[in-house]
Amino acid sequence: MNARDRKAYATLADRLHAPNADHGTAPIVRGEAAAAEGQRLLMLATETNNIDDAIKVALGRPRLDSGAPGPLWKVRATKALDQKVRLIAERTGVTRSEVIRNAVAAYSG
Repeated sequence: MNARDRKAYATLADRLHAPNADHGTAPIVRGEAAAAEGQRLLMLATETNNIDDAIKVALGRPRLDSGAPGPLWKVRATKALDQKVRLIAERTGVTRSEVIRNAVAAYSG
């Protein structure tokens, strides 16, 4: 559990055990209202502003190959090449890592 999760857990525990805590029942919500509330809670829990970002945070980094972690590459690049990779990533909406993986895959045929 990371520091943010520990803090959130402690806050919830404090609220639960507060002397004047109201543990009344929550209203029953169904259908679109339930979906909207679920999305709101997920965004609150992940500290994001839209559901797509919340889902990415909640799911974490996807594995590249069959669930096993792959090798980690560390490479140096020129500032000009780094800027090109950043621009491609921004323009295409993918990560820099994905741009580099795609480039190597295209290079290798």
